[in-house]
Amino acid sequence: MVEAETAAPIAPPARKWVLMFVGLAGGVMSLTLLFLAMRAVMEVGGSCASGNTPYAITRPCPEGVPGVMVGSIFGGLLCLGLYAFTAIGVNLVALAWPALFLSLGWNFLVYGIDPPLGDSPAWGWLVCAVVFGLMGGVPLVIAISAFRDGRASRWRAVAATRRVGGRFGPVDEERARHVVRVSLAVQLAAVVVGVWIGIRLFEWATDTSVGFGFR
Repeated sequence: MVEAETAAPIAPPARKWVLMFVGLAGGVMSLTLLFLAMRAVMEVGGSCASGNTPYAITRPCPEGVPGVMVGSIFGGLLCLGLYAFTAIGVNLVALAWPALFLSLGWNFLVYGIDPPLGDSPAWGWLVCAVVFGLMGGVPLVIAISAFRDGRASRWRAVAATRRVGGRFGPVDEERARHVVRVSLAVQLAAVVVGVWIGIRLFEWATDTSVGFGFR
């Protein structure tokens, strides 16, 4: 009879760590680009046009913004998919939806209170701010609750066990926690890098400088 011995988590390959980092950094970069592109459009009143149109353009879009906005949407979906399938330890993909709507809702709030055109608040944008806040805030509360209850990570349940003599050996809790801590550090670094690259790429594509005031 083969007795189950203490099982150690299988070390994830370096390739998976790299793919997780690239996927998350790319997703954050895309969200940063979309956030900044939206602000650029709202700076000119919230609507603009560019390219070949059948009518005269009275309010052209800021240079480079249409391409940035389209690219950030499709690029973000691809990067988010890559991250979702390669995340190690803790999978934060559930936070993508709240991050999107809360960040765009913040833009609606800021520009609704102090619109670039006119002296009174833009109530339409403020209503959008409330709607986007709810669409992002409610899922965020649910996601935080799920992470707190330990349902967000598949790593502890799958990768932290191994088959021994036809049975699953006990989980090495300490090594599993170590993997989670390292994963969180790597993912935090990916978020910082993604934001930095997104800002630099937006500045390059639009030939502008990003400021960090209330507006």
